[in-house]
Amino acid sequence: MSVCLTEEQKRKIEENRQRALARRAERLAAQQNTLKQTNNSHSTLFNIQKSTVEQGALFSGQRTNVTAACMAPLQQGSNNKYAFQKTSSGGSAASSLPGTAENKPQAGGNGPCDYKVPADPAQDFTSSKNLTGKYVAPKAHCVSSVPSFNDTPNPRQLNPACTTQEQEKPKNSSYSYSRPDSDTACDKFTAGPGPGPIRNTTAISKFYGANPGIKPALPVSNKTVSEVRDRGVTGSSVEAVPVKKASSSTRGRCVKHMEGRFRVEVGYSAELIALFKTIPSKAYDPATKMWNFGLEDYASLMSEVQRVQSVELKALEGMEGVQIAPPPTSGSGTNINALLAMCNNWQRPNATLRGRCILISRSRFEMEIGYHTEIIGLFKQMNTRNYDTKTRKWSFMLEDYQKLMESVRNIQQVEVEPLPRPVLQAFAPQFEKTTISLAEIEDVDLSHVDSKLIGNLMPFQRDGVNFAISREGRLLLADDMGLGKTIQAICIAAYYRKEWPLLVVAPSSVRFTWAEAFHRWLPSLNPESVNVIVTGRDSQSANLINIISFDLLGKMDKQIAANFKVIIIDESHFLKNVKTARCKAAMPLLKSAKRVMLLSGTPAMSRPAELYTQIAAVRPTFFPRFHDFGIRYCDAKQMPWGWDYSGSSNLNELKLLLEESIMIRRLKSEVLSQLPAKQRKMVVVAPEGITAKTKAALAAAAKEMAKGFKSKVQEKEALLLFYNRTAEAKIRSVLEYIIDLLESGREKFLVFAHHKLVLDNICEELGKKEVPYIRIDGNTSSADRQSLCHKFQFSEKSCVAVLSITAANMGLTLSSADLVVFAELFWNPGVLIQAEDRVHRIGQTSSVNIHYLVAKGTADDYLWPMIQEKIKVLGQAGLSEANFSETTESTDYFYKDPKQKTIYDLFQRSFSEQGAENDSDEALLLEACEEVDLGESTCGPTDYSGNACKRRKIDDYFAL
Repeated sequence: MSVCLTEEQKRKIEENRQRALARRAERLAAQQNTLKQTNNSHSTLFNIQKSTVEQGALFSGQRTNVTAACMAPLQQGSNNKYAFQKTSSGGSAASSLPGTAENKPQAGGNGPCDYKVPADPAQDFTSSKNLTGKYVAPKAHCVSSVPSFNDTPNPRQLNPACTTQEQEKPKNSSYSYSRPDSDTACDKFTAGPGPGPIRNTTAISKFYGANPGIKPALPVSNKTVSEVRDRGVTGSSVEAVPVKKASSSTRGRCVKHMEGRFRVEVGYSAELIALFKTIPSKAYDPATKMWNFGLEDYASLMSEVQRVQSVELKALEGMEGVQIAPPPTSGSGTNINALLAMCNNWQRPNATLRGRCILISRSRFEMEIGYHTEIIGLFKQMNTRNYDTKTRKWSFMLEDYQKLMESVRNIQQVEVEPLPRPVLQAFAPQFEKTTISLAEIEDVDLSHVDSKLIGNLMPFQRDGVNFAISREGRLLLADDMGLGKTIQAICIAAYYRKEWPLLVVAPSSVRFTWAEAFHRWLPSLNPESVNVIVTGRDSQSANLINIISFDLLGKMDKQIAANFKVIIIDESHFLKNVKTARCKAAMPLLKSAKRVMLLSGTPAMSRPAELYTQIAAVRPTFFPRFHDFGIRYCDAKQMPWGWDYSGSSNLNELKLLLEESIMIRRLKSEVLSQLPAKQRKMVVVAPEGITAKTKAALAAAAKEMAKGFKSKVQEKEALLLFYNRTAEAKIRSVLEYIIDLLESGREKFLVFAHHKLVLDNICEELGKKEVPYIRIDGNTSSADRQSLCHKFQFSEKSCVAVLSITAANMGLTLSSADLVVFAELFWNPGVLIQAEDRVHRIGQTSSVNIHYLVAKGTADDYLWPMIQEKIKVLGQAGLSEANFSETTESTDYFYKDPKQKTIYDLFQRSFSEQGAENDSDEALLLEACEEVDLGESTCGPTDYSGNACKRRKIDDYFAL
């Protein structure tokens, strides 16, 4: 089917052709001048018969018979001669000086003119002093068989003239990244593995549909020849010469995009696109379909591109002097690119024996394969071999990996799956040495971080901060619950404070806890700079810190701008399902951020597939495709309806990979000596979902409490009404927090509450979620209490103990749990301490975590500071084992205006220790409790003296 070109297209084609011809003429002229300047005594190479290049035969599509002479390398030495072997039909080899007529290269009709050069490396790069004449630059394209780039020393290293030739290119000549001929003659070679005969291979590439000709080899000095001879052209030369990429690689270039930015013009490459997405300053232009980056990331981008075998980029003009870190290479010649190349084309459909390599430690790998005599012989040749008689498997040090894999590949009927690319990249240093040692992570200078925060870091928490910064702020912090992931994340974020704004994504039940934590640990931070996004109507502010829940993130993905360079994801396992709205909204933000901290005590709840999204968020280049991850670690199987990724495989290798690259995880048992016996924590919850009626009741109760009262009974009635309204307001937040704990992998914990209404709602929600639970309140008999405790203590499945603060605060042993949650507060701290000790008893082998749920705008604002103060007094008197640590809130935070101070004083006076010990006060309290009704009251809210609302008894409200 013919394609009709417009006049404009024809004109552009003709212009491109003329420019290409001009560039070719300039380059060949530069080559000729270079040769004349470097050595005037060089021999005449050969006159090359011209084709009709000037007439445009190569670009007009005409088939022209091209006859050209192929050049041989210059030789130096009095007794050396060029040796040409005619390979056309009926030809014979002849060896003579190139000046004689009978030994001139012959062209075989329309075919290429082939040549072979001597096998002796000393003869390959020597020139004869007897050769005279002038060099005639070729103008025709001569299709020839050129030496294999794997077997010939790199002339760029051996001949300084090659570098000079590139420097003398005209600066105004444009660069076409799709044109293979843009390379110099030196670019066709690279360092090979060792000496030997130079093989003839066909290197044919297209330039606008035409076949390019070979380019002349340039002379080299005797000094360079001797160096090559002394080295034997071994793999050690790779240290000095960059590894040459395959001739079929995708070529591109970096060009200036706008002020301070550059773009990459290159063809499509999935691996390259995955790399682009990891660059912090990346931006994609849909109009031009090109990626552009900030100049600050130029060096890191070019360094990473060197690792991609199939891509080659030309440097940005004016940035040639920028130091680009080469791919890691060992002193013994092991090159990471050579190892990565083994991950390509290893499948052999006709193989009769199949095996695979598996990493079993930081220093050793194992080859799982059936019996094969030749394979066993190769195994026994490895110096680091080890045979396990129990598993009947062979293992080797990583330093033998390359040698073993190259040997196994020579056996045609055997197929061995190599180690995955991420493993090779993460453990690259281990392929270079025989001894293994854990990489030491240096202490980071945290002098610019708030001293209060640094002073409260435990030693293992400081190690976590050092690990995160050594990984450039991209990590998965998977410490066990209660080990302080929040304080570590805040410290890491504070280290990168110059790169803020910061985005925190957390479960909705702990959003305000994060806000309080920032206020507490970063006193230098302006309190107004923290913004908690509560509803979808709230807009993203220009504040330094924005905190949002997972659900709101999924709903507001279009409103959240991708300008957050530092992101913290609390409970990151919530992103395990890539199909959910929260995951779809979070992944683009995480991939564009410069620093990403994922926090989760249980990164995977049941299967390795749940880890993929978290790995992709931190290191997108590890596994660009989920299928590759699933095949390796999820035991993927193809079913009639598709692929099943619900299994697991090679889990030890996955653990080693994560710990080496992105994950740090410490268990309580590992750092127990650094932990206190009890760790109390205040969790700020928002009383969301409160009805307008409940809000009005809370406000009215608080208003009444700020007034004066005639009697103690009136005071206590007002306080208890406020306390009861608080219970109603907290129910939704309490249920949400409990469900979040269960989803985070918590199997056993205790929940204490005071109101029967709260206990009922908790049990109802657990029943809906089909979570086993026990309930002990004032209606539970003594016999039932013991059986329920026994059930909880020895249950192997998840179980929640729902307990009344006053009815189950003593006489029970529930030490199989190490977490206590107080859904409600109580005015008597002695009762709370007794409740805490239900798990902190003989037999407890772990540090106990105690979470107090405190709701803003409720009675908790006044009860919490009072409880803190009283526990502090008990601790000073030696009556309480532990005070509240710095992880709790200060007592002067909640009441800042006179009305709040009045209410706080009322709580203090009414529920003082002296009042609690006084029998008459206790009687008044119980009487007031009996008179309080949670439902609609027929009495006015201002007059409590004549309250006759005794519709329910006290046990209707409290589980005493």
